Amino acid sequence: MMQHYIACFSPAGTTRKVAERVQQALQSHQIEVVMADLSVHGGTLASVLKDAAGPFVLWLGSPVYCDHALPPVMEQIAALPDSLRGYSVPFVTWGGVCSGFALSEIGHALAAKHLSPLAAAKIMAEHSSTWDASQPWEAGRPHEQDLTLVDNLVEQVLQLLQGENPQILDLAKLNYLSKAQQADVALKSLDKAKVAMGTPKADEALCVQCGECVQICPTGAMSLNPMPQVEAELCVVCHQCVRVCPEQAFPHNGDQAAQRIAGMAAASDEEKVSAVFY
Repeated sequence: MMQHYIACFSPAGTTRKVAERVQQALQSHQIEVVMADLSVHGGTLASVLKDAAGPFVLWLGSPVYCDHALPPVMEQIAALPDSLRGYSVPFVTWGGVCSGFALSEIGHALAAKHLSPLAAAKIMAEHSSTWDASQPWEAGRPHEQDLTLVDNLVEQVLQLLQGENPQILDLAKLNYLSKAQQADVALKSLDKAKVAMGTPKADEALCVQCGECVQICPTGAMSLNPMPQVEAELCVVCHQCVRVCPEQAFPHNGDQAAQRIAGMAAASDEEKVSAVFY
C-alpha cells in the first residue's frame, strides 16, 4: 500500500487541525501515515522524506500569511533532493481575507521536485491575529463543514490512486483569483508587512524573562539577551510569542487587528469559502 506523509507548519494550530483530519481519514482506511511538524520543534521536510521509497503521497500544509505561503515551507520544499518521485496534495489555511498565491506557489514548487499534485485545498481558519479580539475573525474555523470537505478530499485522492496512472492536477486551476485581486497580491509580501508592522517587542517594564516566548517560537527567531530579542529575518510575525506571554508584555490589540482585517477582507473579491481542486 502506498505510503502517505503529512507535514505542516502551523504556528496557531489551525493548519495542524486540517492535517490531523487528513490523518484520521486515511487511518479509517487502515493506511499507515507519517505525521511531521515542520517548525524548529519538529523536523525538516527533507528529513521526513529521507527514507521514502517508491511512489508515495506527501500532504503538505501551510497557513497563508500576507497572501503567500510561509517562507519556511517554501524553503523546505526547495531543499528537497531532486531524486524523489511521488505525488502530493498541497493545502493551505486562510483567515478569510485572501488566500492569495499560496496554494499555487506550493503546488508549482512540489511539481518542480517531481511530487506531482493530485489535488489541493484551501480551508478557512480563524485569523491568527485576532485571538484576543472580542469577536475573532472567522472564529471557530475550520468547523465541521470545512473538515468534512477535507474528508471528501481524502476520498477523492484515494480514488485517483486506484488507477495505474493517476490523473495529475492541472495547476492552472490554482490560478483562481480575479485579475484585480492578483494585482493586489503581487504587491504584498511578508517582508513588506514586517517593515510596516515591525516584529514583536516586549515591554521591558512587564517582561520577567521567563523564556516562554523563546520556547514557543516556531522558527527559532526569539532569544533572551537578557530581554526577548527577535531575529527579524527568521520571524514570520505569527504572534505566538505575544499569545503565550503570561505577563502580556508584548503589546497587542485584537479588536484593532480585527477591524483592520475586516477592511482588508471587504476589499478582497475572493469568495470567502473553503474549496478543493481536482
